[in-house]
Amino acid sequence: MRFAARCPEALVPFLETREDWAFGYGPEPRTHDCARFCGAGVAAVTGVDPLDAFAGRWTSERGARRVLAAHGGLASAVSTVMRPIAPTLAQRGDVGMTDDGALVLFEGQTVVGVQERGLRRLPRSLVVFAWTAD
Repeated sequence: MRFAARCPEALVPFLETREDWAFGYGPEPRTHDCARFCGAGVAAVTGVDPLDAFAGRWTSERGARRVLAAHGGLASAVSTVMRPIAPTLAQRGDVGMTDDGALVLFEGQTVVGVQERGLRRLPRSLVVFAWTAD
């Protein structure tokens, strides 16, 4: 998949718009799960949401489990649409997976992901897998 030129600065306003969103798998306004959040963040930086290839196919937690199982799990699904890289090479707007299996966006010295309401920031050291949109 070919991506447009990166605009890492676009991640900041994207994150500001998501600060008060709630966690959810469905189509309700102002909700997102980790895959939809990360896909939208990649789109903010590159203009393309590669994760929509699978994350756009569910409307419930059960549906997410089914879609991801068909892809061999979340990490395998992301690897079909983004290029795996070492977490130490990740740049702002790249996607990572924490040791608890959640997708996050690289922000700089931290990564950012979703929680029940709002966003959470974690140290990069918790990322065990990473993918780039380049």
